[in-house]
This record gives sequence, C-alpha cells and structure tokens, in this order.
Amino acid sequence: MKARGSPTQVVVVDEQRFMRELISRKLDGYDGRFKVVAERGDIRTAVQACEKFKPHLIVLDINLPDGCGIDAVDKIKEKCPGCRVLLCTAYVSDERVVDALRSGADGFVEKTNSWAEFVEAVERVSRGERYFATQAVAESLPGSRALRQETALAKIATLSDREREVLKLVANGSSSKIAAASLGVSAGTINVHRANLMKKLGTRNIATVVAFAFHAGLIS
Repeated sequence: MKARGSPTQVVVVDEQRFMRELISRKLDGYDGRFKVVAERGDIRTAVQACEKFKPHLIVLDINLPDGCGIDAVDKIKEKCPGCRVLLCTAYVSDERVVDALRSGADGFVEKTNSWAEFVEAVERVSRGERYFATQAVAESLPGSRALRQETALAKIATLSDREREVLKLVANGSSSKIAAASLGVSAGTINVHRANLMKKLGTRNIATVVAFAFHAGLIS
C-alpha cells in the first residue's frame, strides 16, 4: 500500500526504448509525485519487475514483442495484487477498446493524446480511479471528467429503453448475434437499434459507443 505523501512507484513497459525512457524521464521529473522503479520492453520481464518491485502502477503498452499487453493484465494482477494497470497504445481499434475495458485493467489511454491527458490518466489510475481516454472520446466527449459524464448521460437519456439495453450489451463486447439471443430478438433488429443509438449519440464507431457507456456508468 502506498504511504501518504510518498511518490507513486511506477513500472513503465514499452517495446520502444525511446518511448519508455521518455515516459520515465517525464514522470520522474513531475514534482516528485512519481518514481519509476523499472523500465521493461516485454511482458515476461514486466511481470518479473512487478513481482520484484511491487509497484503501485504499471504503464503497460499493448503492442509488445512477446504478446498483447491486454492479455497480461491477469498475470500482473496475480503477481502483484495491489498494482494498478494503465494500458496505452498508439494504435486503437474498436475491438481493443472493448477488450481493454473487459480485461480488468484500471485505465486506457492513447499515446496520441496530449501529455497533460496522459498524466491525468496516470494520476487518476494511481489513486484508485478508472480512466478511459481515446481520441474518439476527446472528440465526442470534450471537457473535464464531470462534463464528459454529464454529456454522456444527457445523450443516453435520448435513447429508448431497448436502445439502452443494446448499448450496454454492445459496450460490454457482445456481438449482434449474442445481443439478439440475450434480448430474444433477431440480429437484424439489433443492428437497427445499434444504428439508431449510434446516430443519436453522434458517433460512427464502437470505440465512442463504449466511451459513452463508460462515462455514463453502464460499464462497471
């Protein structure tokens, strides 16, 4: 457990040496709030570092030479139960956004976001919050966390009860076929509801649909 007033101990994991050294240097110089205790370039050595140093937080890239960072979350939590996990990537797909949220990770942030947003993610995740930020979120839900939540709730309030049910299922990774079976309707009906809710939310991709659901509290 992190002692009050002490810096947050961080392990930085990125395949590219330049990126992990840059992140480490920036965090180490951030008002004494963080202390990078290890830098690693793959999952195997990252798990070993977590077991050895028992960090408060691991900044974990998704694309690593020996596997996907998302798949390593369970193993890291097993070796270091108190460690918070912030996933980051430069390449975002709808599937990865959903997988990241379902993996048990505590946060997800794009490398293409600003440094200020990255630090906000690190701070919030390290103090026990969950944080979700992609470029799609920034474009569709601008502003502070409270404003994003307010915007998401306001837009979701325009959905019908069935559209909200479909939104929750889709955001949690259900395909149209699985959602249809859950609600006792056809996959075609689900696709119609899905198209309608995306139109009402003003988005064309699942990543932003997931963002709306996350900020509205439909994903725990």
